[in-house]
Amino acid sequence: METRYLSCSDEDLREAAGIIARGGLAAFPTETVYGLGGNALDPEAARRIYAAKGRPSDNPLIVHISDISQVESIAAEFPENAKKLAEAIWPGPMTIVLPKKDIVPDETTGGLKTVAIRFPADEAAQKLISYAGVPIAAPSANLSGRPSPTRWEHVREDLDGRCDAIIMGQPCVGGIESTVVDMTGELPQILRPGLITPQRIEAVLGLPCSYDPAVLAKPSEGLIPKAPGMKYKHYAPKADMTLYRGGRDTVARRMEADAEALRAEGKKTAVLVYGTGREAAERLFADLREKDDEGTDAILAAALDEADPVAFSVMNRMLKSAGYRITEVHDMRIAVASDHGGYELKEIIKKHLLERGFEVLDLGTNSTESVDYPIYGEKCGRAVASGEAERGVVCCGTGIGISIAANKVKGVRAAVVTNDYMAEYCKLHNDANIIAFGGRVISPEDALRFTDIWLDTEFEGGRHQRRVDMLNALG
Repeated sequence: METRYLSCSDEDLREAAGIIARGGLAAFPTETVYGLGGNALDPEAARRIYAAKGRPSDNPLIVHISDISQVESIAAEFPENAKKLAEAIWPGPMTIVLPKKDIVPDETTGGLKTVAIRFPADEAAQKLISYAGVPIAAPSANLSGRPSPTRWEHVREDLDGRCDAIIMGQPCVGGIESTVVDMTGELPQILRPGLITPQRIEAVLGLPCSYDPAVLAKPSEGLIPKAPGMKYKHYAPKADMTLYRGGRDTVARRMEADAEALRAEGKKTAVLVYGTGREAAERLFADLREKDDEGTDAILAAALDEADPVAFSVMNRMLKSAGYRITEVHDMRIAVASDHGGYELKEIIKKHLLERGFEVLDLGTNSTESVDYPIYGEKCGRAVASGEAERGVVCCGTGIGISIAANKVKGVRAAVVTNDYMAEYCKLHNDANIIAFGGRVISPEDALRFTDIWLDTEFEGGRHQRRVDMLNALG
């Protein structure tokens, strides 16, 4: 098959629409990713889409419309809440699942009795659907399992010679596929996360919106997919991809170390780090394809903070891209302990250490009720001296008493820190393996800064090693 390359001019869009109306396939841009379009009401066109993509036939297609009024021609029901959601968000990157009418063939819906409907925001897509005069079934315009295309050049890589036409539009601004929300039940449920977040849906409907369990874990073998992207391997580059999850700094160090090791083995290795979920959404698929074009053997990618709903949506794609291969990174274990006077500061430091990617061993106390600081100072000291933890942080009212208690344990070098200089030099010259803070003496902001300085400083060794050896011999 010879693939025609068309522009977004009205003349070319009408030509592409005619191809679709006659049962052919045309790839076109949307605001999310490029779609491979065929007549949604034609079973043979649906079969051609599956064949062109190499897509399993039980993986449902999304039906694209150019006006909300067209929903009732293909959906058996259009409940009030679904209509309210559509009117608030369409045209846009959201797909609504509703019971289907018989006019929509099973080939389009993957055998389901529901239909997934979307009204795209892209002007060229809207014109194409309108000119075709039929709703257009369109999954992403890539070979099944490959990263979704966000540029027409990506479509050419996968589908040249496999479809009748490719419309050469602008790069897609969204970067990931639409949010798919099931509106067939009493409450909305997201089947595939996207740029339209649960919070946005809840704000429109005033109802709680949840994720389908299949979104939150690796899909089971027997899963019947209710939406695209739920069951099969998706978005995968040719390179082996691994995600690294942990604190930002710890992950960065581990990825660079692993990348160096892979390069030493002769493997071309790329490292991907995104600052925000929005940045990742815009760049991920294009980056994966770029690395394939460069002949990359291994891709190491930093996991995103899934507390951000957009980052969560992108992580859904990243997990599938990596085949759920995740490396959990803990640079070291740090013991924390306090008495009642340092409890609140200890909790703040503990949270900070976890965010940086360290494993934390909390030895107490766990309340603000009066306790004896020597108990907790000794606990932390013994954990560090025995190797149960590599380092420790202790807190009491002034930091003094609990540091003395820790120093009673042989092999411990606990230092009270009250400024930046002390934070650096207690490690640089004394190789302090425990630092102590006063919860009633310094601010949490200062304590966190001192902790970071201490953690990021290396022992200088040299002439200082002799003195550290002398300290270790005491007790």
